[in-house]
Amino acid sequence: LNPVVTSGPVWSELSLSQQKVLAPLAASWGSLEPARKRKWMSMAQTYPQMAPAEQAKLQGRMADWAALSPRERDLARLNFSDSKQLPASDRAANWDTYKALPPEDRQKFVDKATNAPKSAALAPKRATLDKVTPVPLTRHTPTAERANPGAVAPTIDSKTLLPQAVKPAKATASSPAS
Repeated sequence: LNPVVTSGPVWSELSLSQQKVLAPLAASWGSLEPARKRKWMSMAQTYPQMAPAEQAKLQGRMADWAALSPRERDLARLNFSDSKQLPASDRAANWDTYKALPPEDRQKFVDKATNAPKSAALAPKRATLDKVTPVPLTRHTPTAERANPGAVAPTIDSKTLLPQAVKPAKATASSPAS
């Protein structure tokens, strides 16, 4: 289930004309982010100036978009941005080639897309110690380190890539005999 977003106008605050245009989004309106709501509301304002064919196309795509899960929407956005990197002639040629395929071959592309990576994030690269900048000496640097700065090499936290504080060795206190 989609989480309910409380900011932005609620469905009942939209005008009747906006509700009519945005009807395919009625069920998911509460889960949309405020920026998305503003985008759809601006499209509803320009809707009356569109040609009837464009209006029908927008309504159909809006219904398809509303039926997608949030993950599928994110994937569609990524695919769209990737396709925008191609020249228009290549995009048109690829689309014509795809439309000419038989349904079973098209299904192969659908199956391949469902096995896509779960995330668009890249795995972080591990830093090597030779590429880590040494910690500069400051007035807060302990005197022992200032006297011989190369003696104590900072240890690097592999998760944050920040130097870890050097912990002084615990001195064993001898208990006085009674």
